[in-house]
Amino acid sequence: MKKTRWTLGDVIIAFVMIMAIFITLYPFIYVLSMSLSEPKYVLSKQVVLLPKGFSIDSYRMILQEQTVLTSFMNSIWYTVVGTLLSVSLTFSAGYVLSRRSFFLRRALSFFMTLTMFINGGLIPLYIVVCQLGLYNSRWAIILPYVVSTYNLIICRSFLESIPESMAESARIDGANDWIIMLRIYLPLSSSIIAVLILFYGVGYWNSYFAPLIFLSDKALQPIQLYLRSILITSQMSSASAAAGVGVERALMNEQLKYSTIVVSCFPIAILYPFVQRHFVKGVMIGAVKA
Repeated sequence: MKKTRWTLGDVIIAFVMIMAIFITLYPFIYVLSMSLSEPKYVLSKQVVLLPKGFSIDSYRMILQEQTVLTSFMNSIWYTVVGTLLSVSLTFSAGYVLSRRSFFLRRALSFFMTLTMFINGGLIPLYIVVCQLGLYNSRWAIILPYVVSTYNLIICRSFLESIPESMAESARIDGANDWIIMLRIYLPLSSSIIAVLILFYGVGYWNSYFAPLIFLSDKALQPIQLYLRSILITSQMSSASAAAGVGVERALMNEQLKYSTIVVSCFPIAILYPFVQRHFVKGVMIGAVKA
């Protein structure tokens, strides 16, 4: 067996990759370590990489806090319902726009692409949401953002890469567009579906600005707004602790901040490994068109 000889270039590439991996992983390791360390070490910023001491009191508080559970379930609802609706509409629209026989194909594609560069801004969007009766409702987080033009372009390009002869053969056998889309194109599109699920799922889960603007009822707010309130409380408690007031409360609030971050990142971290193998293939096929 011939041994592989490392050149200087190989060593440099390996070093750069190791540094990139470390820089990418360090924030996650740091946050997890802070959430598991003793509160006194967290407040004094003595944790550098691995936990100091061990404490899961902050996680116990999170699981016992009804507001956290409600916010977490709200985020799950927004993510699941929003992703299902967005993927369904994006795939359907992508199929229509990929049909070369559709006479409005170019015009609709042009106007949809135009929205990526020109938009009305926040105030017109707020007025539209209020006029439609969506303000302070769950649908205010989903319907205004249900289809992303970028994701639609990727999906359309992917579907255009599927040979048109397959649809023509099915149409000769009497299949209509619904049957062609659902029974032929959909089974062949697992890669792009995985990409859409990941893009939309992460977007809905991390949604922060829309709930802040459109949801005044705390019973409807997602986990991201709860995390924002924890961050604000932690900053205020840290300032009070520096003045010698409420040190014990500041200790717990500082650790709650990191524990909430871990909890809010957990679902996406679980989802990603299942769609990773489709991700690169779906993006490359959908984004590159000869």
